[in-house]
Amino acid sequence: MKHVRRWAAAATLILLLIPLLTVDAGAAKLVAITFDDGPNQTWTPQVVEALNQRWVKGTFFMVGSWVAAKEDLVRSMAQQGHQIANHTWEHLNLTGLDPQEVRLQAEQSWAKLEEVTGQRDFLVRTPFGVRTQTVLNSIDSPLILWSQDPAAGKQVSGEKMARSVIRNIKDGDIILLHDSTQENLDAACRIIDTLQARGYDFVTVDELFRLRGVTPQKGVIYKSVPPAADPQAYDESRLEDHWAWPAISLMEETGIMTGDGEGWHPNRYLTRAAAAEVLWRAAGEPQAHSRADFLDVPKDAWYASAVAWAEEAGVIQGTGAGRFSPSSPVTRQQLYVMVDRLLGRGRLSASAGEARTFEDSFRISGWAKEAVERLGALGFTSQNDREVFRPQDPATRAEAAELVAWYLETR
Repeated sequence: MKHVRRWAAAATLILLLIPLLTVDAGAAKLVAITFDDGPNQTWTPQVVEALNQRWVKGTFFMVGSWVAAKEDLVRSMAQQGHQIANHTWEHLNLTGLDPQEVRLQAEQSWAKLEEVTGQRDFLVRTPFGVRTQTVLNSIDSPLILWSQDPAAGKQVSGEKMARSVIRNIKDGDIILLHDSTQENLDAACRIIDTLQARGYDFVTVDELFRLRGVTPQKGVIYKSVPPAADPQAYDESRLEDHWAWPAISLMEETGIMTGDGEGWHPNRYLTRAAAAEVLWRAAGEPQAHSRADFLDVPKDAWYASAVAWAEEAGVIQGTGAGRFSPSSPVTRQQLYVMVDRLLGRGRLSASAGEARTFEDSFRISGWAKEAVERLGALGFTSQNDREVFRPQDPATRAEAAELVAWYLETR
């Protein structure tokens, strides 16, 4: 179809448009805070409470044999969204153990954690960070270590641990603490409060891997998950494995979004011009009665009809005589605002449930907050924002496909 060909020709331009909302798009800085040697009856609940107060989810590497007396605590942590992980059965130094003994230490702990939480997949961290070849060959899991160890096995004050992490932190780091002392609790609070104020978002280790597009492999050691050199790249031969594949399939089937002959490019960032085209198609390609008068939107531009409709329908607002900037990237919060306007600004509020809160909800701009909350209350839950929303990250084609697919079911 003609409009599909236009889309293919503009495949490098990809979604959204709210011209005068000039928030810079940039990828979130992500770190994972992890705690070893629990659960501890005294300190683990206090650590969890401190994290919950800050809307942070932690990853807790637990010793399986220590879980039995604290099953309600562990179950509650899992239900609250904290990641439960495996720190072996007895917290032994695995150096020198034979392969069967190493395997048993991991498997017994796995079995106990599964029994208590109902979950099945648990990342593994060995006591003392042991990483011998026997260990790597014997444990049926990736091995999660750390890039920030502020205590280095010593008794260190919370203030000193916090200063070490804050001074040396990098995007993608995995922080090692313990849920076993007041010093570690103090360090965790100081680290989170300081780094959140500096633009860092805290995620679980699972979330860190997923948001960075990394699938952890068995027998491989991971100390951090830094940003990819090209975060927009994706192996098209694995497209059916992408988290947004059901939505991508629907977009292809309906012709709302298609590939360009070289690939579908699910992780490519979206632009304002493509946003107008995508939402115009999702709305059924209605005709506009007047053409938007943007200074940089030629009348014969491939996206001109879509932009005219979007302005008249109220999907774009507050443009006046401003520049449209068709190739500018757009943020996730801008995309939510556009879809909310397309739905009719609360038209479905009677059926709405409770709004969802993210760890980084405080980063959502005031002009976007109601739209983000409303879509969540109406039932939209993205597979790509389980813990953090990342409001100022550039929206991707995959994220747009998922949101538009939900819109088609909801309208």
